[in-house]
Amino acid sequence: MPARILVVEATREVRALIADVLAADGHEVTSVAHGVEAVVLTGWPRVDPILSDLTLPAIEGAQLSWEIGARWPDLASRVICVTDGHDAGAIDHATLRAASVPFLVKPFLPEHLLDIVTRAPTRGTR
Repeated sequence: MPARILVVEATREVRALIADVLAADGHEVTSVAHGVEAVVLTGWPRVDPILSDLTLPAIEGAQLSWEIGARWPDLASRVICVTDGHDAGAIDHATLRAASVPFLVKPFLPEHLLDIVTRAPTRGTR
């Protein structure tokens, strides 16, 4: 089922790749380069998964996730973190697993991206 997805990714090429894969699968995608823009856009009437890189300018991805959870608690379970290989900034993969935060490790295959988005909770599955 198509979703409205917010992609927060600092690298233009990666942001475009993610948006292209998701749009080709029928999703409505808005993408931004940093967390400040994401906080502004998260107030949409309806947003399903939020894919957020952990390494962002202005507001780090983990801080963005906490900010979203504090402002919109129903969205907290819909944040999917995107990490760079072994380096996830201040948050490592074990920490994400322990907190039950879904994450995707770059580089990833398009089918892995689509799979994690498909499994993500949406407004209809609170």
